[in-house]
Amino acid sequence: MLLLGLLLLPLLAGARLLWNWWKLRSLHLPPLAPGFLHLLQPDLPIYLLGLTQKFGPIYRLHLGLQDVVVLNSKRTIEEAMVKKWADFAGRPEPLTYKLVSRNYPDLSLGDYS
Repeated sequence: MLLLGLLLLPLLAGARLLWNWWKLRSLHLPPLAPGFLHLLQPDLPIYLLGLTQKFGPIYRLHLGLQDVVVLNSKRTIEEAMVKKWADFAGRPEPLTYKLVSRNYPDLSLGDYS
């Protein structure tokens, strides 16, 4: 019985990973730069330029626990800030938001969009 459980656990974990991969693929997100080593680069702008050449003018980075979309061309920045400004307006909700504001809306921590 224990052997069956030990064999079933990796199978279920693999199925879960495949499900998450399939679900993210269907969202049509920009490509993701793997890992967190981009935070350790001594010359970060040059490294980000290399990622632009590899992934294109729009890509995602993990900065700690937060996903960040990087725009690296005048055309994509103009489209994001002028044409689709409502999608990029606002701030992510911090982990301590509900503690600080006591679940009430707050002007400085509120979402603009």
